[in-house]
Amino acid sequence: MSSIALSLINVTKRYGATPILDGLSLGLFQQEKVGLIGRNGAGKSTLFRLLSGDESPDSGQVVVTQGLRIARLSQEPHFAPGATIREALEASLADHALLLSRHQEIHDGVHAAGSEVAAKLFDELQTIEHQLDHWGWDLLPRLKAAATTWGLQDLDAEVESLSGGWRKRVALAQAWLKEPDVLVLDEPTNHLDPEQVEKLEAWLQGFPGALLLITHDRHLLDGVATRMLELEEGNLRSYEGGYSDYLLEKSDREFRESRLTEHMQNRLRREMAWLRRGAKARTRKSKLRIQEVLDLKDTVEDRTRLEIRQGLAFAKGGNRSDALIRTEGIQFAYPGGEELLGNLDLNLQRGMRIAMLGPNGCGKSTLLKVLLGELTPTKGAVVRHPKLAVTAISQGRGELDGHRSILDNLADRAALVDSGNGSLLAHVYLTRFGFPVDQQSRPASTLSGGERNRLLLAKAMLSPADLLVLDEPTNDLDIPTLQNLEEALLDFGGTLVLVSHDRFFLDQVATHTLAWNEGGSPRWELYEGPPSTVRSLRQARAAEQAPEKPAAPRPARGVEAARPQKAGLSQKEQRRLLEVEQALAALHRRMAELDGIMAEPTAFLRLESPGHSALKDKEVAQGELEILELEWFDLEEKRTRT
Repeated sequence: MSSIALSLINVTKRYGATPILDGLSLGLFQQEKVGLIGRNGAGKSTLFRLLSGDESPDSGQVVVTQGLRIARLSQEPHFAPGATIREALEASLADHALLLSRHQEIHDGVHAAGSEVAAKLFDELQTIEHQLDHWGWDLLPRLKAAATTWGLQDLDAEVESLSGGWRKRVALAQAWLKEPDVLVLDEPTNHLDPEQVEKLEAWLQGFPGALLLITHDRHLLDGVATRMLELEEGNLRSYEGGYSDYLLEKSDREFRESRLTEHMQNRLRREMAWLRRGAKARTRKSKLRIQEVLDLKDTVEDRTRLEIRQGLAFAKGGNRSDALIRTEGIQFAYPGGEELLGNLDLNLQRGMRIAMLGPNGCGKSTLLKVLLGELTPTKGAVVRHPKLAVTAISQGRGELDGHRSILDNLADRAALVDSGNGSLLAHVYLTRFGFPVDQQSRPASTLSGGERNRLLLAKAMLSPADLLVLDEPTNDLDIPTLQNLEEALLDFGGTLVLVSHDRFFLDQVATHTLAWNEGGSPRWELYEGPPSTVRSLRQARAAEQAPEKPAAPRPARGVEAARPQKAGLSQKEQRRLLEVEQALAALHRRMAELDGIMAEPTAFLRLESPGHSALKDKEVAQGELEILELEWFDLEEKRTRT
């Protein structure tokens, strides 16, 4: 088994009375790549600050194995005031520079030292030379390699004067230069263009150390992670594999848990009926049973205290025409700028969901403005249906008035809004999007990026639209909200044009891709299929090959007729029920023993300390416990069935 790189042991962190992290334990093993996801506010950034040493836990321990180099990248990296890119990169080479300095110091002084001291210095010199053989005997080649890898050209530019995307590149180059054993990244793809995200993904795939990746980029998680962790209500759940594996395993787990909850509810109804018949705690056995009923009631209430998942829905407009927008040989260039469209012919038809794919600065937002009539093409024509209803969310979020309140940006006070499922008061409707009533009077200018996005989506869903245009709708949204948004767009009956850096999101939603074609005429090419298929389709088109045939639909599975079940248990099932009960008792004892091992002060002091294996064993035991509990409830339900 791989040795552990870093761990959190029974960590609790509070802000006020409510714990953000509650008795959380985490083990990250060497050469393991772990993706961490969770809702906004679940505690991901708190966990990152604990691992970075910026904050300390209220209780528990954060342990990094001694001797391992760790590099951390925050969402918004900070640099020394006035530092240039060169100086920022040189700061990451401090360990390398120290080795070179120490090598020169030993080399200059070893001949003047006594024999015993000289022997020790020679040993140290040999160790240093071994490290320098790996890193190099000159700082400049490493610095140039980092600048080339991350596209940093003007090394004399001040870092703080750069855009968010360029500052993120500098921070990634710093982490790359450190050649760490442990890498902890918090939203590393924010502000990066697709080309840089691909470079980041390639680096992380080949990274030989331990990686903890906190990100909303599900495509990156799918390409890099070997294990997924979901942070929810202060606790972690582990899933083997990448993001797609997590979705499948979570769906299966939720199904099993729903069945388990249903069994518990049925049992609780029977036990409550027994209590209502006048059960009295006259004997020790009756007292124990009454206490078990009360404990079961608390457990069922906890399991059924689920967050209400409000479905999102975009209202479809009344236009029944198939043709919504047609462009004929359009061109556009800003004064003194290059041509961005290149004689584009395009037909937007009802039901199409088009993803726009291209690097930053290629003109995606400009093309949207031309299609919507906000800019006039310098050549060609745009023909729109006269009754076209459009709802648009721009990248700059200019649709919000920062001086007005959250509620006033949506509707007049006490106004009724049509949510698609009936009329609601505006302030009640906003609570569905995570805006409590007591916060709806806040000015919109105080909203975070994710909050602004949610408010704009709430507005957009109230306006019936034939054409929905969303420019970077996924920015700052957590994964559960992204999943809801995907479902809403898949259910939308109109036409959709999407711009987003979220490749997973585009692949889930898009039926067509409008891809940037640098140097071509036109500059944009339309392909039938999501962005992940564009490369192969472009190659096929260039080679004048026939398009690939769509995959044959899978035959529908037959539904097996439910077999009638006999009441009570067979002798074999009775023996199995006894075995399961004994196994459950043994597992509970084993987990208590493991908790005792991990609570020892020396449990995680060394690589060979028992706490590391105990942490892994407890995770395995927890999975076995869930499976056995479900089997026990199945048997118990059958035993009591009449």
